[in-house]
Amino acid sequence: MSYDRIVPRIRATIWPLIVTAAVCLALGVPSAGAADAAETLALRYAPVIRLVKQTEPCGHGEPYRPTDANVVLGNAEVALRGPWDATNVVSVAPAAADLSAGLHGYHLDFPGNAVEPACDYEEWSQRATEHSPPTMYARVVGDPAYPNQIALQYWFFYLFNDFNDKHEGDWEMIQLDFDASTAQTALAQKPALIGYSQHEGAEEAHWGDSKLELVDGTHPVVYPAAGSHANYYDSALYLGRSAAQGVGCDDTVGPSRDVRPVVAVIPHRDRCVPEQIPVARVRRPLG
Repeated sequence: MSYDRIVPRIRATIWPLIVTAAVCLALGVPSAGAADAAETLALRYAPVIRLVKQTEPCGHGEPYRPTDANVVLGNAEVALRGPWDATNVVSVAPAAADLSAGLHGYHLDFPGNAVEPACDYEEWSQRATEHSPPTMYARVVGDPAYPNQIALQYWFFYLFNDFNDKHEGDWEMIQLDFDASTAQTALAQKPALIGYSQHEGAEEAHWGDSKLELVDGTHPVVYPAAGSHANYYDSALYLGRSAAQGVGCDDTVGPSRDVRPVVAVIPHRDRCVPEQIPVARVRRPLG
């Protein structure tokens, strides 16, 4: 399955699905066996995140890590703002229920000035994640247009994007495509394709390609660029030439540090109760 066939539809739904807990896949409630198969698949292929190592606070390197998005919900340092002016605060410490109404143009505001971040976001991130392990979200999804194919997605939430387009809250992802109709049948085969998000585009590889680095035979290694978190297959300096590739240089050059986030599996449900991010179970990756 081509990577770009399924990502555009799904990328638009991931923020309300994960952060507001307001959008759930209308695929019905799966059997316990199907849920267990999806979790097993997610743990088997959980990626290793290889971040550019930061040797000193506020220095070169990547200070942010894939984060449990619940750290921004119910947080008294976070505000929900309306779209009508720059100062109006709708609520402080908003919960997922406050976000689930789908109000257009509303946004979460973290402490700091995104245009001139200095060390503010880095220091706040350390406070906010002090008692929260690195986390990534996984889900198995399908597209009715491709009934014999499924995708296993991993989503990474970073508290700040410190690149040319500086902004609070940054979602990135990778996706594994299987020529299978269910998670159970996918467990008996290898992925067909894998894709890494890069700014407005993505880069794909066939499973077994030389550029795809694996740990323990199943865990793909992801090199997020320092600041932008665009995902690459290698440690290098990438020169952007278009909006799809990024304006400027994406730097994944080491030394690096490996992060193996816990896996929060998003369940398939026919309805949501918007209290927090809905996860089936949070588990350490296999291997």
